[in-house]
Amino acid sequence: MRLVYWQYYFTPPGGWGNRRSYDLARYWQAQGLEVWILAGGTYFPPALRAHLHGRRCFRTPEGVPVVYLPTPYHQKRRLGERVLDWVRFSLWSAALLWRWRRKRIALIATVPPPFLVWLAWLRKKILGLPYAVELYDAWPAIPEAMGAVPALLRGPLRWLSRLAYREASLCVALSPSIRETLGLKQAYLSYNGTRPSLFRRRSHPPFLPFRVVYAGTFGRVNHLTFLLEVAQRLQDYPAIEFWLIGDGAEKPLLLQKAQHLPRVRFLKPVPVEEVPYYLSLCHIGVSTVLPIPLLETNSANKFYDYLATGLVVGLNYGGWQAALLEEAGCGFSARTPEGFAEGILRYYWDRRAWERAADRARRLAERLFDRRRLAQELVPQLEKAFFHPTHLA
Repeated sequence: MRLVYWQYYFTPPGGWGNRRSYDLARYWQAQGLEVWILAGGTYFPPALRAHLHGRRCFRTPEGVPVVYLPTPYHQKRRLGERVLDWVRFSLWSAALLWRWRRKRIALIATVPPPFLVWLAWLRKKILGLPYAVELYDAWPAIPEAMGAVPALLRGPLRWLSRLAYREASLCVALSPSIRETLGLKQAYLSYNGTRPSLFRRRSHPPFLPFRVVYAGTFGRVNHLTFLLEVAQRLQDYPAIEFWLIGDGAEKPLLLQKAQHLPRVRFLKPVPVEEVPYYLSLCHIGVSTVLPIPLLETNSANKFYDYLATGLVVGLNYGGWQAALLEEAGCGFSARTPEGFAEGILRYYWDRRAWERAADRARRLAERLFDRRRLAQELVPQLEKAFFHPTHLA
């Protein structure tokens, strides 16, 4: 049976973004499973696009086939345009899956966007074929909380999404809070995770400057103006620098607001393989979101990558990540810029405390969040969902 990983936001080698699906696919392939990836081309690097010359299929260096649709998606596009991008990809890939309907395919649909799992549910109703769903975020609860869903559509979207999640042969939630928020008590918990073999400290960071880093998307939900407020409060400490690595719709606004902050540096997105080099030069890794309780359910990959690189992690929100950091003693959480600045200064002044926390962060990533182990643990779940005798008849 062919395992098809259906994901719009797929990041291939050399790209910038979340690499969970790619990592899991190559680990599964190494264990003898036949894995294909059905993807959007959003995060394909220019070099790969140029190499493909319009081809719609290629293989990763490990031999995993990738079938993709080029998409113009970018966070700077308006919401309506992004929804149309999702619909276009969903319909194109659904047509492809229909052509493959006589093949034995085990389908894993990822959310967001929600269209994939809805179509996977429809495919089950028409053809009787099982599917799995992987929840990266608590959809549709999060867009509702941000006011992105009209009131008339909230009821139907909740009903349809809940139905699609519950009828999946396997539902995987990437954080315990996602599972709780959506009321999916039977969902299997598998964290987003990281690659400790890649995200490891390449060198000891300099004693000075003391660097605080954010590596990720510059979107509204990421609330990076909070970090600029923290930098403003630490202006009297010229040895503390802030690095913001990435891109997104909010970048022009952030550049404008940071004009009077000389120790805030903006760096362009870099391939995943190069991110550990930049993180190794820093001391504290930051993850920020808008002050909306539901956003505390997130399972952003930067959180895990910071831990694996041996960074102390700073959050501006509570929830399961904050509780984990407190329990492990490898970071802090503060909802106000003043409190966040105090958290930075605590490690700035006490480097022995920073070294102990950084070591605990690395050990936590190795113990709980190694994607190789997460992939191995998912194999029995996939076998139960897809290779049970009732599904092979």
